[in-house]
Amino acid sequence: MNEKLPTEYDLSVPPMRADGFDADTERPLRILSLDGGGVRGLSSLCILREVMQRLSPEGKPRKPCEVFDMIAGTSTGGLCAIMLGRLEMTVDECIEAYNQFMKKIFNVSSLRKNTRLVWKGCRFGADNIEAVIKELINERLGDSEAPLLNEHGQCKAFVLAVRQDAANSKGPVHLRSYFNTQQKSLLPNVKAWEASRATSAAPTYFPPMEVSTDKGVKHKLIDAALGANNPVGWLWNEVLSVFGAGRPIDCILSIGTGIPKNQVFGESVKGAITGLGSAITNTELANILFRTLIDAYAPESRRLKYIRLNVGREIEDWPEDAMEKENEELAEMDSLTQIDGFIERTEQYIKEQEPRIRRCASTLNRNLFRR
Repeated sequence: MNEKLPTEYDLSVPPMRADGFDADTERPLRILSLDGGGVRGLSSLCILREVMQRLSPEGKPRKPCEVFDMIAGTSTGGLCAIMLGRLEMTVDECIEAYNQFMKKIFNVSSLRKNTRLVWKGCRFGADNIEAVIKELINERLGDSEAPLLNEHGQCKAFVLAVRQDAANSKGPVHLRSYFNTQQKSLLPNVKAWEASRATSAAPTYFPPMEVSTDKGVKHKLIDAALGANNPVGWLWNEVLSVFGAGRPIDCILSIGTGIPKNQVFGESVKGAITGLGSAITNTELANILFRTLIDAYAPESRRLKYIRLNVGREIEDWPEDAMEKENEELAEMDSLTQIDGFIERTEQYIKEQEPRIRRCASTLNRNLFRR
């Protein structure tokens, strides 16, 4: 008989507040969700920068932590969520740091090439990525060992990771910069660098991140892209848990790292593995599932509030031939040589989607100066 396992994450939400929403003291929420995608996370930041610039067209762009009440991310999106939310960086500062990360982490000299390490399945070692993360945290917070928890932060941030020993039986681990009284954290005292490293520990790219609880129990964590590459569903659940079911929402902005080409689920072992990998990291499934639900059932349901920006199918001058479209390759997770072309595609997407980006900025601006 199968053992009944305790749930890692309770999906129940607290009841709606008895006194309802107080429009005089609380404003509607603004929420940001960032997908995983390796070096393609730079595309997400370019899109976010465009949105932020439209909030202050004549002045200094505002920080995302000054605009959003909660920021969540998976993998590379998780790394960005910590930089934007916990380290309170501007988007431009985040882009600069991200570029440095890519050059230092994904360079040829850091690629593991000996047979023993290849058999372990990791292309890159942990030392490089941990060093650059700690260096950034030390620069921003004055302590490379600073905790992720920051009770007085301007916005709440969390990232997702997965327990290596329970990837198929438990929900993702939430590593938070705040306390959630409704949901107990597995690792409430995790350090900022540990959370950054854990959420970006993509299998076959980096080794798992081992983190200990207060009682000394060790957990190996890996990238939550395997099942939660688009964290918007977990984010919405967290919003309901933290802020209550009655708190109105102005905007949930979800930014992707590109829609990949269609992947054939092959009949060979290799084809099946490739197809399975694409399926479990699919970010569009979460978008399809939640875009209607959020707009229909979030408070003030008569107003559209969910916005998804993701480079891909909306670029009009892509090749018309379907086969040519399928051959349009996204930059690989660790490919520095392909990223420039993908950023050009991102800039084109931004131009094509100007009306949607303008609407997004207008929605965020609605209650921007109301605290």
